[in-house]
Amino acid sequence: MLPNNINSHSKGLFNTEAIYEFLYEARYIILLYIIGDFLTTFHALSNGYGFEENGILSGIMASHGLWSLLVVKMLILAVVYWNYCSIKASVHSYARKLWNLSRTGVSIFGLVLVVNNLMVITVRSSLFECLGLF
Repeated sequence: MLPNNINSHSKGLFNTEAIYEFLYEARYIILLYIIGDFLTTFHALSNGYGFEENGILSGIMASHGLWSLLVVKMLILAVVYWNYCSIKASVHSYARKLWNLSRTGVSIFGLVLVVNNLMVITVRSSLFECLGLF
């Protein structure tokens, strides 16, 4: 949980307590967006079920291999952690709501990616194709 005072942020980004607190608060982000999306994408691409539709990620993975996706996701998690620490240090009354909105949004995005990947693996059609978006 985010504390109500700014003094708890005085130890900086690499405060062990803050990191553990973040890992707990971001557990659904880690489970869905990082682990779930990586494993389902890795499985789908390794077995030829589909292709990466994100042009930037596709280029990175073509140059550096499938494991580079995990590196990109870890960098994104680092940005989310920086965002968490920035919000935690905020004295504004809306800071807690902003963090809740941020983590819920990224978690839902991760869930959509996992569902999409599972559909590609099982029925050979993406969620976005079924919805008529692509």
